[in-house]
Amino acid sequence: MSTTTVQPRLQLQRRFTRSHPHGHFPRVTGMPGLPHNRLGVFWRPIIDMADSPYAPLRLRLVQHVSDWIAEPDAGHVSWFAIIGIPGLRHQVLRHAGLEEYDCLTPEGLPAHLRTPQWQRLVDAVGRFDRLDDGTRALVVFQLAQISYCEFAADLAGVVHPDGSERRDKLAYEVARVTARVPGRAPVALDVFAEVATRAADPRLALAACSQGIGHSIRSNAGVERAEGFERLGDAVLAGGVPDDWHGHLIRSRYHRAVALLRLAQRRPAEMRAEVESALAESDILYAADPTGTDRMVADENRRIILESQIKAAARARGDESEAQLREFCDGLHSFDPYCLEALLVIGDGYATAGLFADAARWYARAGELCTGAGAIGWFRAGQCYELIGDLGSAVNAMGRCLELDTTAVEPREFLARQL
Repeated sequence: MSTTTVQPRLQLQRRFTRSHPHGHFPRVTGMPGLPHNRLGVFWRPIIDMADSPYAPLRLRLVQHVSDWIAEPDAGHVSWFAIIGIPGLRHQVLRHAGLEEYDCLTPEGLPAHLRTPQWQRLVDAVGRFDRLDDGTRALVVFQLAQISYCEFAADLAGVVHPDGSERRDKLAYEVARVTARVPGRAPVALDVFAEVATRAADPRLALAACSQGIGHSIRSNAGVERAEGFERLGDAVLAGGVPDDWHGHLIRSRYHRAVALLRLAQRRPAEMRAEVESALAESDILYAADPTGTDRMVADENRRIILESQIKAAARARGDESEAQLREFCDGLHSFDPYCLEALLVIGDGYATAGLFADAARWYARAGELCTGAGAIGWFRAGQCYELIGDLGSAVNAMGRCLELDTTAVEPREFLARQL
């Protein structure tokens, strides 16, 4: 296998432009019902909260959180990291031809389509104002898992920390979900700053700093705002973070966030150093031989680190070899083989190495899972096929892109040029 150093060669337009800013996801009709629906197999947890071995890792956690909501006196706390994508469920249902499951709120799902998990969530939402803060935090996260981010943020309202363990965690979880709702990141950033300075648990304070860094950059609040959260995080670390399992988990996440900041600051060498620090903390998690949901949390964290390593190679010049990139991609696939977003990143890894035929294969696998992100997968696959001279496959990929989002401009122009 080649050990040649890879220079970034991602010669692709990452996203197509849209003729309408919100896109348009066609409604498919005449498809099999949920038990026999191809997309239903991969997206089952987001459809009715039933489990599926072929769902992405973040959706395999839905069942666990549902079980925790059923045990309010047990004091369960979620340390899962990945928040759902607003509106994703709606896209899945339109592309799967399962619109009978589409509803603006969980209680809008007809009773005969509700699983016990779904009914449990509806019941918890109905008595939300009577739940304890810990259970409220789980309900808010559960709603976000199945893409009801705006509904969850509105249900909870803005929550401020008060120095008590459960209220601080609730404020943190609500802020995480609120940050995913378009236009609401500024509100969430203010709450993250409060949690960073007021939380009784330094692990939660450091986690809030990580969120503040990430959402400052993603929401265009600016590098300066992110740097402010880094200063808060460094102060938390200086004050002492418990040297326990969850302490190492949060340190790993903090290093990942700082790596994102270093990328925004155009300091690639320091970015890679932060990723390596995140990886070292992750190794400590596995050394403890975690089981159950702790193992899933560790796997989720390692999955994100591998994603970061691929993105680092794709976005900034480094000394990663082709063999290393393949190793990163293989590792990410082993942790989350059915995750659309992971498949896109794997495609990016191969495109970075200039292996456009391999990249097209992974992008197409992402496209097969549909949704707006799947449309992006087909768009990137089409570009890869064009680069290697396979115009027939490029036409197919661009057409598949348009079938998922009819507002895609560049695929439409590409197809018009082929006539």
